[in-house]
Amino acid sequence: MGSDTHRRWSIEDILARTDLTRLLDELAEPAGSQARGRRWHCPVRDHQDHNASVTMFTDGRGHERWRCWSGDDAHRGDAIDLVMVTSGRDRAAAIEHLAGRAGLSADTPAPTTPRALRSRPTPSPIELDPAVIRYVEACEKILWSSAGRPMRQWLTERGLGADIVRANRVGADPSRTKLRRNAGLPYGAQPGVTFPALDQRGAIRYVQTRYLEPNADSPKYDNPASRLGSNPRLAWTTPVGDIRPELLVVCEGIPDALTAAQAGCLAVGVLGSQYPDASVATRLAARADHDGLTIVGVTDADDAGRKWGDRLGELLVDQGQTLHVLEPPGDGLDLNDWAQRDPDWATWLPNPHPPATPEVTPRHLVLTPTLEGPP
Repeated sequence: MGSDTHRRWSIEDILARTDLTRLLDELAEPAGSQARGRRWHCPVRDHQDHNASVTMFTDGRGHERWRCWSGDDAHRGDAIDLVMVTSGRDRAAAIEHLAGRAGLSADTPAPTTPRALRSRPTPSPIELDPAVIRYVEACEKILWSSAGRPMRQWLTERGLGADIVRANRVGADPSRTKLRRNAGLPYGAQPGVTFPALDQRGAIRYVQTRYLEPNADSPKYDNPASRLGSNPRLAWTTPVGDIRPELLVVCEGIPDALTAAQAGCLAVGVLGSQYPDASVATRLAARADHDGLTIVGVTDADDAGRKWGDRLGELLVDQGQTLHVLEPPGDGLDLNDWAQRDPDWATWLPNPHPPATPEVTPRHLVLTPTLEGPP
């Protein structure tokens, strides 16, 4: 079971320096603020917890603990148990991970008031409003009607077939003149394609609407108002075709992630124009650790994309993972552009192999593709 000390640090010290609320936000699916306190979906991968049954409490010894009230009685524990169940680490490795996460080392002086050293809590995520789910479901039906024909054509021109579109609940917003909507939903000034952000269980957690012909002074994407739900930062996809179970492909945005999922990859899109943050890296690393996956980041072929990849690589190193970077050939190309030019783009994906030592290779460029195809 491992020792109750980490070098010269006790379990008490490590747990005192770990904010369990923040850790649950990173490793479980938050359900937003509740009248009776925060809740999360169960972090145990095989438990389909649709009702967000995890709560947090402090035991008689002052330790923060979590428990799922709808699953097996073993779905509970402290921060160490949470890391173990989400990443597949053993107890000793989980303790080592939390100690490193808290910045502890053998020569770090022992704190006199360890709980005062915790990071300030992050704002509570806002639970997704049911109106967003109803909007996604309505747009999903419209896509396959006569009103959805322009959006189906747009998706086809971008190489996204019916199988991947259906599997990931993509839809069509025919504009606000044809589809009534609640205040705060994507405005619908013109027709657009709706891309739901799904969680790892396939449930709707967010949506982005991509306008077919955005105005020059307007953004391409429209999101729900923040009061209707927090951006989860990660949009998981359901792959189709010949599945590649050994890779986790990380992309900038949902369309690129769908392109990778159509090639059989477990793919996830990072949402938003900001660089990835520690929460994104922690959740990616947890999935990779749990399933033994090699993480491949497909970046856009421009300076912003390279900086995005560099930042994600640095964050994953902190999680004991190496990011294998694949950049499309040609200035300015993203993965969807590349796939339209080269249907065999996926042959450039790496064969899985043990990751390089993070201290030696924090960012590993796998290959330099060409539009002529692999040698």
